[in-house]
Amino acid sequence: MVIFSQEVYKLINLALTELTVSQASGRTPHNPLSEAHYLGAWVTNSIKKKRFDSVVLAALKGWQSQARSLGKDAGLKAKFTYLKTCYSQILDEQEQLQPVHIEQFHKLYAALDDDQWLVTTDLVVGERLNRHSGGKESLIVCAEQMQNCFDEQGVLIKPISLYIRGNQQTIIDCAFAQDLLLYKITDYKSKVKYHGEFIVYPNNDGESLPELPIASGVEAQQ
Repeated sequence: MVIFSQEVYKLINLALTELTVSQASGRTPHNPLSEAHYLGAWVTNSIKKKRFDSVVLAALKGWQSQARSLGKDAGLKAKFTYLKTCYSQILDEQEQLQPVHIEQFHKLYAALDDDQWLVTTDLVVGERLNRHSGGKESLIVCAEQMQNCFDEQGVLIKPISLYIRGNQQTIIDCAFAQDLLLYKITDYKSKVKYHGEFIVYPNNDGESLPELPIASGVEAQQ
Protein backbone atom coordinates (compact mmCIF):
# COMPACT_ATOMS: atom_id res chain seq x y z
CA MET A 1 0.00 0.00 0.00
CA VAL A 2 1.36 3.40 -1.03
CA ILE A 3 1.35 5.93 1.82
CA PHE A 4 0.43 9.52 0.96
CA SER A 5 2.96 11.24 3.22
CA GLN A 6 5.89 9.21 1.92
CA GLU A 7 4.78 9.53 -1.71
CA VAL A 8 4.34 13.30 -1.55
CA TYR A 9 7.71 13.63 0.20
CA LYS A 10 9.32 11.61 -2.60
CA LEU A 11 7.55 13.81 -5.15
CA ILE A 12 8.71 17.15 -3.76
CA ASN A 13 12.24 15.83 -3.26
CA LEU A 14 12.42 14.76 -6.90
CA ALA A 15 10.93 18.03 -8.12
CA LEU A 16 13.50 20.12 -6.25
CA THR A 17 16.39 17.78 -7.11
CA GLU A 18 15.56 17.74 -10.82
CA LEU A 19 15.17 21.54 -10.83
CA THR A 20 18.66 21.84 -9.29
CA VAL A 21 20.11 19.47 -11.90
CA SER A 22 18.45 21.43 -14.71
CA GLN A 23 19.86 24.68 -13.36
CA ALA A 24 23.34 23.18 -12.90
CA SER A 25 23.31 22.06 -16.54
CA GLY A 26 22.35 25.54 -17.71
CA ARG A 27 18.99 24.47 -19.12
CA THR A 28 16.98 26.43 -16.53
CA PRO A 29 18.11 29.93 -15.48
CA HIS A 30 18.31 30.88 -11.80
CA ASN A 31 15.33 33.22 -11.60
CA PRO A 32 11.75 32.93 -10.22
CA LEU A 33 10.05 33.03 -13.64
CA SER A 34 12.17 30.23 -15.11
CA GLU A 35 11.82 28.13 -11.96
CA ALA A 36 8.06 28.57 -12.04
CA HIS A 37 7.92 27.54 -15.70
CA TYR A 38 10.08 24.48 -15.04
CA LEU A 39 8.08 23.26 -12.03
CA GLY A 40 4.74 23.93 -13.74
CA ALA A 41 5.85 21.80 -16.68
CA TRP A 42 7.35 19.22 -14.30
CA VAL A 43 4.02 18.79 -12.50
CA THR A 44 2.11 18.47 -15.78
CA ASN A 45 4.57 15.89 -17.14
CA SER A 46 4.40 13.94 -13.89
CA ILE A 47 0.63 13.69 -14.28
CA LYS A 48 0.82 12.68 -17.95
CA LYS A 49 3.53 10.08 -17.40
CA LYS A 50 1.97 8.78 -14.14
CA ARG A 51 5.30 9.09 -12.36
CA PHE A 52 3.66 8.84 -8.94
CA ASP A 53 0.93 6.82 -7.33
CA SER A 54 -2.65 8.05 -7.71
CA VAL A 55 -2.75 8.81 -3.98
CA VAL A 56 -1.02 12.15 -4.74
CA LEU A 57 -2.87 12.89 -7.99
CA ALA A 58 -5.23 15.43 -6.40
CA ALA A 59 -2.26 17.34 -4.96
CA LEU A 60 -0.52 17.32 -8.34
CA LYS A 61 -3.63 18.60 -10.10
CA GLY A 62 -3.99 21.34 -7.50
CA TRP A 63 -0.42 22.51 -8.13
CA GLN A 64 -0.96 22.26 -11.88
CA SER A 65 -4.02 24.51 -11.63
CA GLN A 66 -2.13 27.02 -9.50
CA ALA A 67 0.79 27.10 -11.93
CA ARG A 68 -1.51 27.67 -14.90
CA SER A 69 -3.58 30.42 -13.28
CA LEU A 70 -0.92 32.21 -11.21
CA GLY A 71 2.34 31.62 -13.06
CA LYS A 72 5.35 32.50 -10.90
CA ASP A 73 2.96 33.78 -8.22
CA ALA A 74 1.97 30.16 -7.56
CA GLY A 75 5.28 29.91 -5.71
CA LEU A 76 5.73 26.19 -6.32
CA LYS A 77 9.43 26.19 -5.46
CA ALA A 78 8.75 27.86 -2.11
CA LYS A 79 5.82 25.51 -1.43
CA PHE A 80 7.84 22.41 -2.22
CA THR A 81 10.78 23.59 -0.13
CA TYR A 82 8.45 24.35 2.75
CA LEU A 83 6.68 20.99 2.49
CA LYS A 84 10.04 19.22 2.45
CA THR A 85 11.00 21.00 5.67
CA CYS A 86 7.71 20.08 7.35
CA TYR A 87 7.72 16.43 6.34
CA SER A 88 11.39 16.10 7.29
CA GLN A 89 10.32 16.72 10.88
CA ILE A 90 7.51 14.15 10.80
CA LEU A 91 9.42 11.37 9.02
CA ASP A 92 12.35 9.52 10.55
CA GLU A 93 15.89 9.30 9.14
CA GLN A 94 14.81 6.50 6.77
CA GLU A 95 11.94 8.70 5.53
CA GLN A 96 9.43 6.40 7.23
CA LEU A 97 6.37 7.47 9.19
CA GLN A 98 6.61 7.43 12.96
CA PRO A 99 3.86 6.24 15.32
CA VAL A 100 1.76 8.88 17.08
CA HIS A 101 1.73 8.52 20.88
CA ILE A 102 -0.75 9.69 23.48
CA GLU A 103 2.04 11.65 25.20
CA GLN A 104 2.11 13.97 22.20
CA PHE A 105 -1.54 14.82 22.85
CA HIS A 106 -0.91 15.41 26.53
CA LYS A 107 1.89 17.82 25.66
CA LEU A 108 -0.40 19.59 23.21
CA TYR A 109 -3.08 19.95 25.87
CA ALA A 110 -0.54 21.35 28.32
CA ALA A 111 0.74 23.89 25.79
CA LEU A 112 -2.78 25.08 25.01
CA ASP A 113 -3.67 25.22 28.68
CA ASP A 114 -0.63 27.43 29.26
CA ASP A 115 -1.93 29.64 26.44
CA GLN A 116 -5.26 30.01 28.29
CA TRP A 117 -7.27 27.66 26.09
CA LEU A 118 -10.10 25.66 27.63
CA VAL A 119 -9.11 22.02 27.03
CA THR A 120 -11.85 19.42 27.56
CA THR A 121 -11.22 15.67 27.30
CA ASP A 122 -13.74 14.28 29.79
CA LEU A 123 -16.96 14.68 27.77
CA VAL A 124 -18.49 12.26 25.27
CA VAL A 125 -19.15 13.85 21.89
CA GLY A 126 -22.37 12.35 20.57
CA GLU A 127 -24.54 13.63 17.75
CA ARG A 128 -24.48 17.13 19.20
CA LEU A 129 -22.58 18.79 22.03
CA ASN A 130 -22.83 22.36 23.25
CA ARG A 131 -19.87 23.34 25.41
CA HIS A 132 -19.70 26.88 26.79
CA SER A 133 -16.12 28.13 27.00
CA GLY A 134 -16.72 31.41 28.78
CA GLY A 135 -15.12 33.33 25.94
CA LYS A 136 -11.93 31.25 25.96
CA GLU A 137 -10.53 29.51 22.92
CA SER A 138 -11.54 25.89 23.17
CA LEU A 139 -10.33 22.39 22.29
CA ILE A 140 -12.59 19.38 22.86
CA VAL A 141 -11.57 15.75 22.37
CA CYS A 142 -14.16 13.02 22.97
CA ALA A 143 -13.51 11.00 26.14
CA GLU A 144 -14.53 7.77 24.37
CA GLN A 145 -12.09 8.41 21.54
CA MET A 146 -9.32 9.08 24.03
CA GLN A 147 -10.02 5.62 25.43
CA ASN A 148 -10.60 3.72 22.19
CA CYS A 149 -8.24 5.26 19.64
CA PHE A 150 -5.00 4.27 21.39
CA ASP A 151 -3.64 0.79 22.03
CA GLU A 152 -2.26 -0.48 25.34
CA GLN A 153 1.13 1.08 24.56
CA GLY A 154 -0.47 4.48 23.97
CA VAL A 155 -0.02 4.38 20.17
CA LEU A 156 -2.76 5.97 18.05
CA ILE A 157 -4.45 3.21 16.04
CA LYS A 158 -7.65 4.99 14.88
CA PRO A 159 -8.26 8.53 13.58
CA ILE A 160 -9.15 10.91 16.40
CA SER A 161 -11.14 14.14 16.12
CA LEU A 162 -10.15 17.47 17.65
CA TYR A 163 -12.93 20.04 17.92
CA ILE A 164 -11.57 23.56 17.85
CA ARG A 165 -12.99 27.00 18.52
CA GLY A 166 -10.41 29.75 18.35
CA ASN A 167 -7.30 30.65 16.42
CA GLN A 168 -6.80 27.60 14.25
CA GLN A 169 -3.27 28.52 13.27
CA THR A 170 -2.28 28.57 16.94
CA ILE A 171 -3.35 24.98 17.49
CA ILE A 172 -1.89 23.86 14.15
CA ASP A 173 1.45 25.31 15.22
CA CYS A 174 1.21 23.83 18.73
CA ALA A 175 0.32 20.42 17.33
CA PHE A 176 3.19 20.50 14.85
CA ALA A 177 5.57 21.34 17.70
CA GLN A 178 4.56 17.92 19.08
CA ASP A 179 4.97 16.25 15.65
CA LEU A 180 1.20 16.04 15.13
CA LEU A 181 -0.37 16.84 11.76
CA LEU A 182 -3.93 18.17 11.73
CA TYR A 183 -6.28 17.49 8.82
CA LYS A 184 -9.18 19.90 8.51
CA ILE A 185 -12.69 18.47 8.16
CA THR A 186 -14.71 21.61 8.90
CA ASP A 187 -13.88 25.21 9.76
CA TYR A 188 -16.88 25.86 11.94
CA LYS A 189 -19.86 23.51 11.98
CA SER A 190 -19.36 20.08 13.53
CA LYS A 191 -20.82 17.82 16.20
CA VAL A 192 -19.67 20.38 18.76
CA LYS A 193 -21.51 23.67 18.47
CA TYR A 194 -19.36 26.54 17.17
CA HIS A 195 -16.32 24.26 16.85
CA GLY A 196 -14.54 23.14 13.69
CA GLU A 197 -13.32 19.57 13.36
CA PHE A 198 -9.77 18.43 12.66
CA ILE A 199 -8.44 14.88 12.61
CA VAL A 200 -5.12 13.32 13.60
CA TYR A 201 -4.48 10.04 11.78
CA PRO A 202 -2.37 7.11 12.94
CA ASN A 203 1.24 7.68 11.88
CA ASN A 204 0.19 11.22 10.84
CA ASP A 205 -0.91 9.81 7.49
CA GLY A 206 -4.07 11.17 5.89
CA GLU A 207 -4.90 11.05 2.20
CA SER A 208 -4.29 14.72 1.42
CA LEU A 209 -2.05 17.57 2.48
CA PRO A 210 -2.49 18.48 6.15
CA GLU A 211 -2.78 21.92 7.68
CA LEU A 212 0.74 23.24 8.14
CA PRO A 213 2.39 25.59 10.63
CA ILE A 214 3.46 29.10 9.74
CA ALA A 215 6.86 29.10 8.08
CA SER A 216 8.64 31.01 10.84
CA GLY A 217 7.57 28.42 13.39
CA VAL A 218 8.93 25.59 11.26
CA GLU A 219 12.23 27.36 10.66
CA ALA A 220 12.65 27.97 14.37
CA GLN A 221 12.50 24.22 15.04
CA GLN A 222 15.15 23.27 12.48
